[in-house]
Amino acid sequence: MVNNQIKQLRTARHLSQEQLAEKAKVSVRTIQRLEAGDDASISTLNLVAGALDVQVGDLFPKTAALKQQAKIQSADELLQAQLHQRHEEYKNFKRIYNTCYIVVMLLWGCLFSLVHSSVISSIMGVLWIGGWMALDPLKKWLEIKRISPKLDVKYPLTVNRLDKNQLNKKQRAKA
Repeated sequence: MVNNQIKQLRTARHLSQEQLAEKAKVSVRTIQRLEAGDDASISTLNLVAGALDVQVGDLFPKTAALKQQAKIQSADELLQAQLHQRHEEYKNFKRIYNTCYIVVMLLWGCLFSLVHSSVISSIMGVLWIGGWMALDPLKKWLEIKRISPKLDVKYPLTVNRLDKNQLNKKQRAKA
């Protein structure tokens, strides 16, 4: 990979080597080597491309991209596989959460028939409505604080991708 555009892309985004390294989750020395034209693994290229918000092919000038076509295609396939796996796990989390959500709220609603006091029943009704409103922020908190960080570790190439928890166009076409 003698000729690449990493330095140009980095400077165009007003990032230092340290900032890019931190964003890409690689060492500063790795960024220095890449900018000097050293070869890199597919995973590293994916991480740097994600941090720069570009495709792996965009890291190379058009003439060099043709020479690196096999590596670029392999990098894209690896990224797409991790995005697909991540999306499937994320969908499973949403299914499990929604099922638990519905069961808890139905059970709470069933408790109304066991209460014979109108005051307690009214309080339970208010709490039931509040529960519907409180559980959605709980879901968002779980996604941000628990699920996404675990998926970021499991699927490192997807960390900097904006659509990491959503099905992209290529995946929708296959599905």
